[in-house]
Amino acid sequence: MYYGWYVVGGALLSQVAMVGFFTYVFSLLVLPLQADFGASRTEVMYSMSLSTILGLFVAPAVGFMADKYPIRWLMSAGAVIFGAGLYMLSMTQTLVQFTLLFGLVMAVSNQLLGPICGTATITRWFTDNRGKALGLSATGSSFGGMLLPVLFVSWLGENGDWRGALQNLSYGVILILLPYLVLVMRDAESQSASEASAAEPNADAPAQTGVVSNDYSLKDIVKHPAYWIIGVSIALLFSTYSALLANLTPYISGQGLDKGIAAQTIMILAISGLIGKLLFGYAADKISLRLALTITQGAVITGLVLLAIEPSYPVIAVAIIITGLSTGGMLPVWSALLAAIFGTASYGRVMGLMMPLIVLIVMPGYSLAGYLFDLSGSYSLCFYIFSAAIAVSMPLVALLKMPTLRQQ
Repeated sequence: MYYGWYVVGGALLSQVAMVGFFTYVFSLLVLPLQADFGASRTEVMYSMSLSTILGLFVAPAVGFMADKYPIRWLMSAGAVIFGAGLYMLSMTQTLVQFTLLFGLVMAVSNQLLGPICGTATITRWFTDNRGKALGLSATGSSFGGMLLPVLFVSWLGENGDWRGALQNLSYGVILILLPYLVLVMRDAESQSASEASAAEPNADAPAQTGVVSNDYSLKDIVKHPAYWIIGVSIALLFSTYSALLANLTPYISGQGLDKGIAAQTIMILAISGLIGKLLFGYAADKISLRLALTITQGAVITGLVLLAIEPSYPVIAVAIIITGLSTGGMLPVWSALLAAIFGTASYGRVMGLMMPLIVLIVMPGYSLAGYLFDLSGSYSLCFYIFSAAIAVSMPLVALLKMPTLRQQ
């Protein structure tokens, strides 16, 4: 089997652990932390806010390192920081200690183990199957959302032993994820010619034939129109998805449906997102990347408009499936676009520099959704405004200039 697929496995496993914990498991810690430290809900949330703010500064630095240093050691360092940090968090005695340590550990490890390093090395290992590889690696976040909460709940037990649960997770990171990254992850240029010739027929080779390989400076990246077009377009999709996920249960309850239906709807969103990553990853190798992004935008708008009319539950389920499929395809399409336009030599810098732009657009989405609900008494206005914002960004995608060597 072509060695690049083992590299994909490393990126997938990293996202299972990192994204699974940071995105899905943290909510399970909120109540135990409140009880143990006698804190308010707001005080507990400061840790997430701090990690997000610090991440704005860490992401560009990690992106720069991803283009200059071996991915194996960057991701391994991320696993060490993550695993050791989880154990240290279990030993904290005050909420201030927890908040400061959580903010620092998660800001660093989330960037080292998240999409920046993983997708950077995948884009260098693959050419013809790049979208498929990126889509497969992106499923790690979905699997993490399905598996880690179940494990963590079992570790918490009836007594809410969050310290023991964090320690168990740290053991898994150090004993499973770290050895895999150290032993298996490698950069594409380190593969020998004999290994390349031994790959399966029609398999990719690490050589970047036909792909733009310009070495962009940070100034060049920010001045490039594609940085802003892709960044804003993807950020609006992420903002919509994040706001929808955060408000999905209140929306379902507002339609007169019970919490069991809300949980079922969240699961539908997660599963359709997983399928969307695979479908769009495969499609990214077959169709225009600009078309793939446009399809994603149009599908999200369709799903939001359906939700805005407050239909019956079967229509809501259809809207959630459409939205999940399309938002699931964001990461592979986004990653493939960056590689196609900026090339692989500067990929890490481009993604790392784009992260703060995306976060700055995503962060107000939560508050905006809440404000619009308070203003109108329903989520319809919120869904219409998010749809309009995405619609305005759609013509910008047509302005993207794809390289002639690898026309998408």
